[in-house]
Order: sequence, then structure tokens, then C-alpha cells
Amino acid sequence: MDPVFIILTIWLAMVAHSFWEASVEGRNAWDKNKYGWKWRFAKNISLTRYHFWLFVIYLPILIILLPMIVVGFSWKLFGILASAYFSGMVIEDFFWFVVNTEIKFRDSWNPKFASYYPWLVIGKFKIPVYYIFGFGIAILFWVLFVS
Repeated sequence: MDPVFIILTIWLAMVAHSFWEASVEGRNAWDKNKYGWKWRFAKNISLTRYHFWLFVIYLPILIILLPMIVVGFSWKLFGILASAYFSGMVIEDFFWFVVNTEIKFRDSWNPKFASYYPWLVIGKFKIPVYYIFGFGIAILFWVLFVS
């Protein structure tokens, strides 16, 4: 079991997923013009029915649970897969802006367009807070279960 190969494969799949999701959503990112319910946790933090089933149910089953069913459970494998999943979610989100043909990256990857999650802004440096948490959780899973 090569952890680097597993992580890179999952990241590649998440980049491919960003192409699919950008094709489905177009300009309507995250909670814009989605059908079904929407849980609003704060002014700019929400979870749509679509994203709940995709990111909370479907992808974790596919990326974390299915491989462990096939090869057998181990805490190390769980840590690798969970770490790859949470960091992969950040990669998928970022590449949504890069590969989306309906928007330009420089016009969309900013707090004004992507107002559906909070951003950390320090001078000209801007990053979604979710990215920091996503990579932080990925590192935590790695430290707790892999290293």
C-alpha cells in the first residue's frame, strides 16, 4: 500500500470531479439556484440537499468506505483515505474555479463572487476559510492514523 499513490489517485479523481461539477453548475456555485432544501448555518455558510448527498454521503462512501470493504479495514488506510478526501475536497473546489468555462478564474475566485463561504483576507491575500479547515482536518487524520 503506497500512501502517496493513493492520495494522488484520489486528488486526480477530485480534479476530474471538478470538471463534472463545473459542467453541472455553470455559474451557479454552491447554494445558488439549487433545487431542494438548504440548511443555513450562518449568513454565508449553508449546505444544500445536492451537496449534502454528494459530499457527506456519496463521496465518503466511494472514497473511504468502499476501499476498506475491498481490502479490509485498517486505521492506517482509514487515515490515508480520510486525509486524501478532506484535502481532495479543497482541491476539487479550487479546480471548479479553474476549469469552469462559464466564468473566468480572476473574476470568480474572490469573496464577492464566492460569497457562500467565509474568506480570510489579509491585504491582497485571500483564501476561503474552508480551505484552511480542509487541509487542517487532512493533516489531523494523517497525524492521528498514519504517522
